[in-house]
Amino acid sequence: MRILFLTNFYPPASRGGYEQWCQEVGDGLRARGHEVSILTSAHERGNLKSPDPHWVRRELRLEMELASLKNAVWFFTRRKKREQENLTLLRETVRDWNPDIILIWGMWNLPRSLPALAESLMPERTVYYMGDYWPTLPSQYENYWNASPRSLITGLPKLLLKPIARGILSREEKPRLRLRRVLFPSIFMRNEFEKLGVVSTEGRVVYGAVDTTPYLAGERTPGANKVVSLLFIGRLTHEKGVHTAIEAVARLVSKHGISNANLTIVGDGDPHYIDSLHKMIARDSLASFVTFLPAQPKDTLPALYRQSDIFLFTSIWQEPFGRVIVEAMASGLAVVGAPVGGAAEMLVHEENSLVFTAEDSTSLAMALQRLIESPDLRATLGTAGRKTARSKFDLQRMIEEIEGYIRSLIH
Repeated sequence: MRILFLTNFYPPASRGGYEQWCQEVGDGLRARGHEVSILTSAHERGNLKSPDPHWVRRELRLEMELASLKNAVWFFTRRKKREQENLTLLRETVRDWNPDIILIWGMWNLPRSLPALAESLMPERTVYYMGDYWPTLPSQYENYWNASPRSLITGLPKLLLKPIARGILSREEKPRLRLRRVLFPSIFMRNEFEKLGVVSTEGRVVYGAVDTTPYLAGERTPGANKVVSLLFIGRLTHEKGVHTAIEAVARLVSKHGISNANLTIVGDGDPHYIDSLHKMIARDSLASFVTFLPAQPKDTLPALYRQSDIFLFTSIWQEPFGRVIVEAMASGLAVVGAPVGGAAEMLVHEENSLVFTAEDSTSLAMALQRLIESPDLRATLGTAGRKTARSKFDLQRMIEEIEGYIRSLIH
């Protein structure tokens, strides 16, 4: 089969799990003998450390460049031209490469006319893998003109131009997407789209996944010096709930007298939020119990998991999936998680994990105390978690299901 992927970002230009899936599924389909072409944005193209393979084309123009002072001017001078360039590129690609399927991945910050054109060109063979909420969101320029200026430099011009720009946007007809064939990474995501009125007539669930091989391999080396190692990996932003983890550690130390645990927080994110985390640690005298590491390269993560005992999934918002949960389970860690969004479909309380109420540091501390004091419980949950990861959330299963679905549309 000839499969054209259409996506906004593509690794290494983005580290998000949704974009990683795009690369992993594309590579997996190529390994199965299919021809794959990736059409993605030129975002960070100039910063790549090595050339892309010939099947990756970074040529699409984002609706708005990220953090550029030129966006206000480009709205009036280049927006429509960039959009037409994207549409021409897609038309020419479909005409010249003649794909059997267009597989649409993330479209945030690309004009909605692009997936609409894909549906028009190949109405029966356009498939979406919907790992975030992009069809339900306003365009980036709508967000831009509705938001307050971030600085005095841009404030006055934006204030003067805002009424004109908003008037232009209000008069433009927005492309309507059929979204007929949509694959979702969780039941939660499918249900959310139904609640939001974005109904897919042939939507089905193909669970998200992780290449579990590097996480299943190797010996675990946790608990050095009898210290129980707690681990968080993710973006350091409020909706990820890292503050709940720190509050729980403070409660363990001050209320329960636990001194043999250390929390390692791995990730980058919002500087203001990170500063608030450090202030919490200083306030509660937790410097000897909490360690920060910057975001780590993907190939170093298996070793990092293997050195830990307990993984914390503390998200507050309704996650479409929970990639790090699968990585931790495959690594044999005991997982303590908030059952939010798609994560609730992975976490089975008392079987492969312990569950706590999102943003409730008291319930998190209680779960952590049980695990810190019971190596046997940690081992039991770790073994069950590995089985869950291997049997339900391995990447090869995801690739096989997507491949099978695509074949059913062609034959």
